[in-house]
Amino acid sequence: MGQIQKVDFSSFSWINLTDPSEQEITNLGEKYKFHPLDITDCLSPSYRSKLDAYPKYIFWVMLLPYYDDQTREILSTELDIFISKEYLITINHNHLGIFNDFFHLFQISPDLRERYPDKSPEKLLYEIMHKLIVSSFPMIDHLNEDCDKIEKAIFSGKEKGMVSEILIIRRNITDFRKIMQVHKNVLKKAIHNFKASPLFVMKKADIYFESLIDTAKEIWDNLENLKERIEALQQTNESQISFRLSDIMRTLTIISVITFPATLLAAIFGMNTIHAMPFIDNHFGFWYVIGIMAIMITTMLTIFKRKGWM
Repeated sequence: MGQIQKVDFSSFSWINLTDPSEQEITNLGEKYKFHPLDITDCLSPSYRSKLDAYPKYIFWVMLLPYYDDQTREILSTELDIFISKEYLITINHNHLGIFNDFFHLFQISPDLRERYPDKSPEKLLYEIMHKLIVSSFPMIDHLNEDCDKIEKAIFSGKEKGMVSEILIIRRNITDFRKIMQVHKNVLKKAIHNFKASPLFVMKKADIYFESLIDTAKEIWDNLENLKERIEALQQTNESQISFRLSDIMRTLTIISVITFPATLLAAIFGMNTIHAMPFIDNHFGFWYVIGIMAIMITTMLTIFKRKGWM
């Protein structure tokens, strides 16, 4: 069972539904005569933000990001908005703490409601959208901090442990971009419809919604920079890992090349040809063989060092 709350202003009401049931949304649609497709959109999850204008109201689906501390994922949550001259109806799924806190302020503060005698629903909606869009900046700051930590770790010799971290951050940036990608266009469409519709008091000279477009552009630019940065960090990390693997392979190759002649010499002197094998009757024969091996290894090491292979 969901929660339905209402705040009355002088000229309109704000009705907020939190995690409503299917029946509650259906009843809401019947009461306000909303289009059946809009009710269907409210009942099923949406995968993109959109805005539909009707003669008596505007329906706005807004996808917004939120951070899940347990899974370390940036996920999307849906805010459904019905707005007309006499009401502002919002339907949310309780993932937007800042939105619920803002609504609660109007519930408990008569002084705050009294500041809205001449305000229209779209002006209140602007303040709601401003708070929600601006709330994306702390997540961007968090992603930048994660990138800083990854960068320090890569150049501290911890590149192997950063592979999964880079993938997590890259996934979050990709999901964040997917959520915010169409915000600018939806905001432009909202401004056009608010100014064109006789239901609203928004005039062509009003520019407060334009600031949201600028904010959405700023967020998108930051996400573009983050995308480029995490891709650069991933390439750097892979290069570091490849360099270390190459260094290990070079060391192993040198060891193999050095030990091969010594192994071959030991195999030759280990042949069961008693009368043909030199040093077989010599009291210091074993040490002669070891000495030959040492000379061979020293010679090869000197050659490798002079050629810069070590």
